[in-house]
Amino acid sequence: MVWFLIFILTFLVRADGLQNLFEMADRSGDDFGAGKITYPTHQAFAPYRDLFDLTHFKVTKEGEYLFFDLSFSQITNPWKAPEGFFHQHVLIFINTGSEGINYYAPLLMSFKKPYRYVIRVAPWSLSSLRFSDNETIIPIRAETLNQRTIRVYLPLNIINASYNDWEYAVLVGAYDPFGLDLFREVAPKNSAWEFGGEQKWPFIDILAPSFGNRRQEQQLQSGIFIFQSSQSQSKPSWWWLLLIPMGFFSVFFLKRSGFKFDLGLKKPRSEHNKKGT
Repeated sequence: MVWFLIFILTFLVRADGLQNLFEMADRSGDDFGAGKITYPTHQAFAPYRDLFDLTHFKVTKEGEYLFFDLSFSQITNPWKAPEGFFHQHVLIFINTGSEGINYYAPLLMSFKKPYRYVIRVAPWSLSSLRFSDNETIIPIRAETLNQRTIRVYLPLNIINASYNDWEYAVLVGAYDPFGLDLFREVAPKNSAWEFGGEQKWPFIDILAPSFGNRRQEQQLQSGIFIFQSSQSQSKPSWWWLLLIPMGFFSVFFLKRSGFKFDLGLKKPRSEHNKKGT
């Protein structure tokens, strides 16, 4: 009984300490950039799909750390990088409010809102946190939790802003030690070490809604990247809320106008031919 109580208390403490700050699923099978990206042909990129397919992004807090969990359809490590992954190279831009800049100079990228921090997730101890104001770069830790998820550890003592209302732009590319900003290039036609496709930026997948003007293809074509927030994920579409009262009003109006609804649920009364029956 004592050990059972200790187990329950430990579980409760852990559940109370782990705080979910942000979570969003990304469309599966969209590792095609703006729509037509093809993988490099070298055998290291087998199965030539899924390696850069971001499926889920989650931010949690526990103790003195923020955890950033990036889930993919598949993770391989052909060159045995110590973090457990080799191909994935991710930039996480963080909007904390009105502070920061809207432009990322290394890749000539623009954002609708300013970012204050950018986290680089890359193999060979290259993961880091960069401040947009003074370009200070601090090494941070990243590792694979399993064959689908990479976790990034951000110590809270190196940031100076509240993390509860952060917004995120998550951009996924391929690591290349010789590429611009360490990203593998996208050429008009794929080759052994290059992606093929007509797009300016080296991103194969981004965290984005599946439909609308905020979808991945639209952002990569326009070149203006959009932050995702917890509020945008939790708010239902307003027009869905209008359908219920509009439906009741339509039925009421039609009934007042003399329109009869016959759904076939009532059987017609039998005609009585005999008196008293």
